[in-house]
Amino acid sequence: MQLRRIIPIAVLALLAACGGGRPAPVGAPGAPAPAAAVERFLRLAADKNYQQMGFVFGTREGPVMERDPRGEVEQRMYAIALILVNDRFVIRREEPIPGRMGEAVNVAVDLTRGGETSQVPFTVVRSGTTWLVERVDLESVTRSAQ
Repeated sequence: MQLRRIIPIAVLALLAACGGGRPAPVGAPGAPAPAAAVERFLRLAADKNYQQMGFVFGTREGPVMERDPRGEVEQRMYAIALILVNDRFVIRREEPIPGRMGEAVNVAVDLTRGGETSQVPFTVVRSGTTWLVERVDLESVTRSAQ
């Protein structure tokens, strides 16, 4: 009888500690893992949420939304979102970047639109305890669209 009460409490505590698989809260910078940062960035782009994209895009020093004027950041995120419009995306793999081990990772993403799939490399960087998208190879998308 005692065990029946302890197990549900332990499961709830574990889910709370792990975040329960929930996405990062709105306004929270970055994501807890490299692939999660890319997924969040692409979902925010699809939602046309340029301000929040600015909290997931940045460098080791932090999100661009925390250092650059809001209007400029939203314009840059708008331009990136236009290029990244897609029907679906699949995160394929993560690879550490030589010379930046533990600090930066390349994340390969298959981006499909109009029946054509492009592999788009994202560079994701650690900023404190979170991960931010540092670079998106937009040429890989625009090159295949020509």
